[in-house]
Amino acid sequence: MKIWVRRGLFIGAALALAGVAGLGTLWWAGNRQLTFDHGALPEPVAGGPGDAAHGGRLVKVYGCAGCHGEALTGEDFFGIPAPNLRRRAGQWSMEDFARAVRRGIRPDGTSISWAMPSEHFAVMADNEVSAIYAHLKTLPQAHDTATESWKVRLRKPVMAAMGELPPNALLVRASDANPAVAPRPAAAEWGPYFTRLACGECHNHGLGGYPGDTPALADVIQRYDWPAFARFTTTGITAEGQTVRMMSGVSRGRLVHMTDAERRALFDYLKSLPQPY
Repeated sequence: MKIWVRRGLFIGAALALAGVAGLGTLWWAGNRQLTFDHGALPEPVAGGPGDAAHGGRLVKVYGCAGCHGEALTGEDFFGIPAPNLRRRAGQWSMEDFARAVRRGIRPDGTSISWAMPSEHFAVMADNEVSAIYAHLKTLPQAHDTATESWKVRLRKPVMAAMGELPPNALLVRASDANPAVAPRPAAAEWGPYFTRLACGECHNHGLGGYPGDTPALADVIQRYDWPAFARFTTTGITAEGQTVRMMSGVSRGRLVHMTDAERRALFDYLKSLPQPY
């Protein structure tokens, strides 16, 4: 065998070995991140058992089905299966459930990753998280719609190591506090509270949007008067008589379940925001 062929084979084998070693290092580092114990700290929930009927409405308004499926039995979400909420509620106490929702931490201390918007749900009031939990407890147990395949188990640690699955426990702000009872629509605190839970995931913490992806709500609301806004948030038809990517579906699937008082309070709050320049 010619020397240049042998050298080529040697170099190829060395590169392949280095690639395997690098992938193994990523998998090891990512697996350590996914299994890191953040501490299952107490998560008190005031007020006792929640209102299941109210929770059923909140599940729709806050968009739980968007990741967990219409039946809330889990769904494949961009290659990562979102869990079966019915089964979680059957397995976890209300405090465990509240910690997972608001802090992004499971009962064993490991962090939920990526799509669960705990950094926004961190301010969810006790009476609302307990209401959602109570609603889930009324649903009959059902098999998981989406399960984690061996390919996902191999891919997740690598994605975690590469920063594609940030731990929710690190995204939740230490200063975030949740009230015992959610503000009423007539209260000044309701607008910031509701939009943090229902709008912030897509439109950013300050509702300024993500450039090139979602708009600033203070800018968009200028196109609407009250009748047009009421129509958009119930039918998904914009002020210009059109439908828009994603948001029209959000209106028809989620915002349509808002009360009249909430809808008007949301309109008034968005109109009060300073316009971006």
